[in-house]
Amino acid sequence: MLASARWHTRGREILYCAPNPATVVLEILVQAQVREPAAFSRHRFIKLDIPDEISCDSVDESQLPLDWPRRVSVTRAWGDRWLREGRAAVLTVRSVLVPDTYNLIINPRHADAARIKRLRSLPYPLDSRLR
Repeated sequence: MLASARWHTRGREILYCAPNPATVVLEILVQAQVREPAAFSRHRFIKLDIPDEISCDSVDESQLPLDWPRRVSVTRAWGDRWLREGRAAVLTVRSVLVPDTYNLIINPRHADAARIKRLRSLPYPLDSRLR
């Protein structure tokens, strides 16, 4: 809610996730605006269980301009519309950083989001060589 990102504008509740910790770390390093060691030391790895029955959407890239990875305004508008319409609890989007993987975006205001469970939360400070 505090800052705009790839798939939403500031002020909207949203949760960005990835299928593996390595993708998460890469996304954090690219997106982080604060590079202080104290800020990085507070990161946590949160493992979620998203039941198969949860409502999911995915971005059909054929409906986006070819240069969508460079046009954040396009993806923000798409994500804001998705959040506003409330069609699904989870949105699958291709990672811009690692094209052969994807990110999951959760709409916490969707009714199905309550069925997503946190399995565990562990300290996940970033290695100092990554800062």
